[in-house]
Amino acid sequence: MPAVAQRCARAVIEYDGTAFAGSQYQPKLRTVQGELEGALNRLTGERVRIRFAGRTDAGVHATGQVVSFCLARRPRGAGLDWRELRRRLNRALPPDLAIRSLRAAEKGFDPRRSAVARVYRYRIRDGGGRRPTERHRTLEIDERLDVAAMRVAAQRLTGERDFAALGSHPHGRTVRRLDEVTVARHGELLEIRVVANAFLRRMVRSMVAILIEVGRGALPADAVDGLLASGERSGERALSGRAAPARGLTLERVIYSNTKHNSESGNRIG
Repeated sequence: MPAVAQRCARAVIEYDGTAFAGSQYQPKLRTVQGELEGALNRLTGERVRIRFAGRTDAGVHATGQVVSFCLARRPRGAGLDWRELRRRLNRALPPDLAIRSLRAAEKGFDPRRSAVARVYRYRIRDGGGRRPTERHRTLEIDERLDVAAMRVAAQRLTGERDFAALGSHPHGRTVRRLDEVTVARHGELLEIRVVANAFLRRMVRSMVAILIEVGRGALPADAVDGLLASGERSGERALSGRAAPARGLTLERVIYSNTKHNSESGNRIG
């Protein structure tokens, strides 16, 4: 019989990062990639490899992570479509990981290289407020933070520049375009929203740590310029060890410029 052409899929996934050692596979550790590939391998009978739009660290959550994978054969069960595969995958996955949507990937689609921006949100509950049911998704701080000062500092972070002071990259490429950093208060909850073309490892949490220090009054808003410049001059992270806890951070969305890549189309495999 003639070989069946590969069928490639793209999916939006959601996970609670609390019990994961990160998104990418790591030997002997529980990861999002390990759980997804294990479930796909069991359901399809072939060795499937997942590609991510972006890596998330241990403890970081996602509601809009984008992944892709290809199947060399038709999954077990003639006529199985993407909708049915999604249903079966969600039954096979653990409670802290789910497939939100699954469909055919457009030709040439790559979840990382095709993306033009990523959107993260960091949640802080300040002023001593406590919500036990949200403790794994929100950082709790006793002090009441100065949102106005944090907003001034946030504006100083935007633009295209070398962010070596805030994070690292395995190949040393540390220039990024930071499009948006906003700080919004909703009662006792603060939300910091960050949009960039890409992020360095620990970059968002390092930014949040700086904004928290500004909000506490421990750091002036205009100190941001000097902190960023120090990393640019030294070529390494100037703020080593200064990063907000992972539990408050969520990857909310990955943005693609190609309208085909952003549209919903097709559910059947084959």
